[in-house]
Amino acid sequence: MEKEILREDKGYISTLLFNRPEKRNALNADALLLMGDLVEKIEEEKKSRVIILRGSNEKIFSSGVDLSEGEKSFVKTIKALEYCLDKLINCPIPIISMIYGHAIGAGLDISTISDFRIVEKKAKFGAPLVKLGRTYYFTAIERLTRLIGPAAANEVLLTGKLMDAQWAYKSGLVHQVVSHEELKEVTYALADEIASAAPLALKATKITIKKLSEPRPLSPDVEKYLQNIVDEVNKSQDAKEGVRAMLEKRKPSFIGA
Repeated sequence: MEKEILREDKGYISTLLFNRPEKRNALNADALLLMGDLVEKIEEEKKSRVIILRGSNEKIFSSGVDLSEGEKSFVKTIKALEYCLDKLINCPIPIISMIYGHAIGAGLDISTISDFRIVEKKAKFGAPLVKLGRTYYFTAIERLTRLIGPAAANEVLLTGKLMDAQWAYKSGLVHQVVSHEELKEVTYALADEIASAAPLALKATKITIKKLSEPRPLSPDVEKYLQNIVDEVNKSQDAKEGVRAMLEKRKPSFIGA
């Protein structure tokens, strides 16, 4: 059985590929744990100077976490997602998201955590959780809002719409929009340029930018409050109905409970 996350190394560049094309690169617990482990291993090896994240084909980046494996598996998947995101957030190596197709939900958050986002013209971005009766985890909302501002965050999160590449560029979500054919060349040219710099200086600069741009931490009471309202929504009957409707390919019937 082929691994759900593939690793390719060339020179000072390591590429991690989401390899679940039959699931539109939706990430389950195994894929997320493996990805977190690979990021940690790359850091420990001290050989790579750039990490590129992408889909294993040229059709989609990631459609988010896999909701098709049931509620029990979903709890495990969310814990694995937290582990994976922590490894990405604290990785001192510059990370580039190379985005074909859609980056949705956790796929959007993974790209937001990355230091660069280079995308094709057909790329789409969103976190349509409100249409599933769920809500984006508050740390992801914080990261996205800090990057693109509250007006653009409202537009994408409250409507649940998928936004196109030009919107993403204008909002500051992505760095560069290129043609489908140019995406790989442009991304790896950027990676080569970064990798040609001194590795210690790269890491020190990334860490410094991260520390200087970190938001003021929330008070424990506010953090607990936000976590509670997210949990309440994501455990509601509407949340269960939203996922059922998506899997059954029908319009959900929400009741507000």
